[in-house]
Formats: sequence, structure tokens, C-alpha cells
Amino acid sequence: MDKIIEFFIVIILLAILIQYWWVLLLAVGIFLLVKSIIGFKKKKTKKVYDQESDTNTVTPMTIKEESSPDKRINVVEVKKEKTTPENIEPHSLYSDKPDNKDVTDKLSFYKDSISAEKNDYTNKIESTPSPHVHKLRRKLTDFVVFDIETTGLNKFEDKIIQISAIKYVKDKKVATFNEYINPGFHIDKKIMFLTGISNNTLESSPTLSTVMPSFELFIADFPLVGHNIIRFDIPFLINNGISKKDISALDTYPLSDRKLPDLKNHKLPTLKKYFGIINRSHNALNDCETNAIVYQHLRDDKLDPVTIEHSNTQQFFSGKRFCVTGEFMETSREDLVDVITEYGGKYTHSVSRLTDYLIDGTQVSGNLTDGVHSSSELKAMQFQKENGRIQIISYKDFCELLSSKNYEDNNIHSQNM
Repeated sequence: MDKIIEFFIVIILLAILIQYWWVLLLAVGIFLLVKSIIGFKKKKTKKVYDQESDTNTVTPMTIKEESSPDKRINVVEVKKEKTTPENIEPHSLYSDKPDNKDVTDKLSFYKDSISAEKNDYTNKIESTPSPHVHKLRRKLTDFVVFDIETTGLNKFEDKIIQISAIKYVKDKKVATFNEYINPGFHIDKKIMFLTGISNNTLESSPTLSTVMPSFELFIADFPLVGHNIIRFDIPFLINNGISKKDISALDTYPLSDRKLPDLKNHKLPTLKKYFGIINRSHNALNDCETNAIVYQHLRDDKLDPVTIEHSNTQQFFSGKRFCVTGEFMETSREDLVDVITEYGGKYTHSVSRLTDYLIDGTQVSGNLTDGVHSSSELKAMQFQKENGRIQIISYKDFCELLSSKNYEDNNIHSQNM
């Protein structure tokens, strides 16, 4: 009988549920929503608890033992302390033996490093405001043209290793300034060959703190002229301690870009060749002299190219092909190419079977073909084995070759007289 009653009750409930299905669906939806909200709150609470637990695990605890009347209760006090080298025992960092002298030295070094970093940060925060740079556009006849050499391109990390300047009054050179600067470390080979400055020169040179006041005294209130100085040289001066509050500057790079828009580029060596300027490169002081002449051409709108006449120069290398690879401490590659063409030689960018001479410098590139030799060197060695036509010579050999040609020419002239 009971089973029959249960059966009829189930049938009645099913009928009710079928008739009011939407009520059942609504109830289920409300139930799921409430359940998800409760689960989310529990998860968030657990995350906060885990973070607090992690924080507490890294804070050292000092345990204080107190006696209760029955001497059975230990009270633990948690005292949060800032974890610094001062409150960490030496043996907890390095060794189980706190009296180890080597360990103490390491800890002392660690503390000194932290202190140095703090001092560097404080110095940056307390540094004086940068000077205001006034970009000039007017024509100048009284100015200081200057140039610097550095250990790299980063104005915050790299160092100045040479400052050169020439002062002009009414367009006449009246004084020069040239100082090498000891950066406090050895510069790498690539920088040496790019700047022509050796470590031996820098080791015996004064520091920047000595040179900078002398340079400021030299420039006085004269406006500065230079090539790409707004983006490179002046930011280096500012980040290396120049104390002038205002700097007036005229940059010949954008000036040349504006007045000679058809040039392939506006680098100083390109402008030097365009205006037919005969002067060495590879040195900041020589670049100042070149830059001053370039500025005068641009200022006075003397913008026509100047061709250097070599009619009086004996064409010793006429019919000879030269290629140059690597870098040279004695000269820049641009100057070397100028000498080749001045004496009638033909310069090519790559080695071929027709090349007569490869002038081989020091390889400073980081992407050499085999890690040691340039592609020009490898081709030259291959052609040398095949036909023996090409000669691989050093810069010294080239100078001796040029000297011998001059000597032969002088002897011919003497015999004809």
C-alpha cells in the first residue's frame, strides 16, 4: 500500500513540474548564480590569505620565551624587520662559520656595492637642471667650432675621450683647444681604430673633471658650431658635467640638409669631399678645421661643388686598382681612398680578378665571414693562389710604395736636368 501511495505522489509531482517547468528552470538558475558568487568570494579570500602568508614567511622572527606560572607555555612574538645586509648575519648568507674572514670580506663588498648604488641614485635625483640649448639660425663670424670623440653612442653610459675646439673671431682662427681624456678604463679595439686614439695616450691624459672647466673657460660666451652637435655632442657635454646654464649652438648637419638636399648623405666626410677640402680626418681637431670651412660655405651660400685638381700630381698609380679592408690607426679609410685617387689609382669597393692591391687593415667588425677574415681578404687570398696578380699589403707597405714612387720620380727628374 505504501508503495502505491509513493507511486501516486511521484506521478502528481511530475505532473506539477511539467506544468510549472519554468519555475523549476528559474530556481535552478538562481541556485547556480548564488553558487558562483560564493565561489568567487572564497577564491579571492584565499588569494589574499596566500599573499599574506608568503609575506610573513620571508620576515625573520624573534622568539621570546616567557614562563607562565606552570612553566609550560611558550609565547612567540613575531617581529617584522626589513631584510638588509645590516641585519643579516654573515653566516646566513655565505657560510655556517661566522668567524670566516673570507665571508666577512664578501659581506663587506656586498654592503659597499649597495651603498654605491644608493649614492648613484641620489646623485641623479639631486643633479642640477640641464642647461637650456638655444638653436641659432643667424650668420656667425665669431664662434667656437668643436668636436668630441667618445667610447660609444650612449650619452648616459659612454665616456668622452677627446675634446677639440677652434675659436674664430671675425672668421679668423685665433685659438685652439685639444685635450685627450682618461675615461678610467681601457677602450676596446674597435673604438681605438675608429677614433685613432690608443690606450697608451689615454692612460697619461687628465680626467674629465680637470678638462671640462678648461674647456668652458675656452669657449666663454661664444656660440658653438659643430656637425650633429644638437643630437650628439652637446647631450654628451650635458651628461658629463658641463656647468653652463645656457648654450647657444648652430648645427651644420640640418643646415647642410636644408641647403644641399640632393647629396647622397650629409656626413662630414661627404661634405668635405663635396667642397674639395684637403685635410686629414680621423681626429677631432682636424674635423673642427673641416667643419669650420663647411660652415663658411653653407653660411655664405657658396654651394657649388669644388673639384680638387691633381694635374700637378704625378699619377704613379695610373691603371692600378685598389681595394681597402679593415681599419687603420694612422688614418681614416676616406683619407686613404683620397690618396689613391690623387695619385691616379682606381678605388673599388670589392676585390675582383682585376684588383692589383688590397690594403689590409685591422678587422674590428663583429660579423666577419669566418670570424677572422673579411670577405675581401678571403677573395684576395683565393685570387692570389689562382693567378698571383693581387698583392695584399699593409698601410705601411702602401706608404713605402708611395715613397718609392716619389723617389723614382725625383731621380728621373734629376737625370733629365
